Amino acid sequence: MEKNFDYEIWERFRKGDEKSFSYIFDTYHLQLFEYGQRFTNDEHLVKDSIQDLFFELARKRQKLSPTNNILFYLLKSIRQKIIVNLKKKGIITREEDHQVSEFRLSYSTEVDQQEKELRLDQLAEAINQLPPRQKEAIYLKFYKKLSNKEVSDIMQINYQSVGNNLQKAISKLKSILNSDTDAVILLLQNFIQ
Repeated sequence: MEKNFDYEIWERFRKGDEKSFSYIFDTYHLQLFEYGQRFTNDEHLVKDSIQDLFFELARKRQKLSPTNNILFYLLKSIRQKIIVNLKKKGIITREEDHQVSEFRLSYSTEVDQQEKELRLDQLAEAINQLPPRQKEAIYLKFYKKLSNKEVSDIMQINYQSVGNNLQKAISKLKSILNSDTDAVILLLQNFIQ
């Protein structure tokens, strides 16, 4: 149902409806900023990338593809903008192309029970031991609740690589936490932010 709503809003925006454009910006700009900060500490670069993205969307709205998932569309677009801007600043080299050298995650410890808090701290520590690509895949899959196909499109890697990255990440987390796969996935689904 939400996907149909996204489709309608996006179509109205593509046809020039200013209220739809405002709704899209108001609804998603903070999520884009939060995602962008996972690539760089440079807030200005992230804000400029978001501004560039929305300026380009407004300018090219009639040429944009339809979508039934606005968040997916915007996450994919902002990632590309940030990488381009990181390249311009010399932070990412051309050889790295669509790869990123850093991806940060943060975790919430606002859980009432001490045991859950301890488990969350252990999960955070374990995730921080993962390579950036695996951390980003975990973030997009479990925090943003995107499909593997959507994760592959955003990260610009093939579908199989997403599954491989997630499987390796969960396996490593399982080993670090001395836990089983189901427990790790449950922790990821309930506590990551």
